[in-house]
Amino acid sequence: MELVSRAHLKWKRRIAHDLSPHGINPKQIYLLRKLVESRSLAPSEIAELIFADRPTATSMLGTMERAGWITRRRDPSNGKRVLVEITSAGRKKLASVPLRLWRTGRTTVDPEAGLSVIERAEAMRLLEKLIAWIDQADNR
Repeated sequence: MELVSRAHLKWKRRIAHDLSPHGINPKQIYLLRKLVESRSLAPSEIAELIFADRPTATSMLGTMERAGWITRRRDPSNGKRVLVEITSAGRKKLASVPLRLWRTGRTTVDPEAGLSVIERAEAMRLLEKLIAWIDQADNR
């Protein structure tokens, strides 16, 4: 598991480094992409998407709202619920970052490029098996 964590951390750091000159981080750009797809999300859904607790997600949303990339509003069908939506400035920010820096399958350095087709398939199979085992263990 340590190797999986190290590989993930190295990749995450590389993406963060590449995005840094554009004034955005990987979780922010991921959220903007998801908001384009979904139109609106609740903060609890966002926390789950970015693998963060609610206070961390709320802090990130505050930063993004101050930048003008998102807006928060009350859900008209449930006044207690807040919905987050991307703004035109958020769409412009997303469009301003080259796809090669963040778009899966289009990044300049593909972490899977060093693997053969067979090795990629085997890595995927093993990782899916590991995830399934963890999910199963969670349900015990």
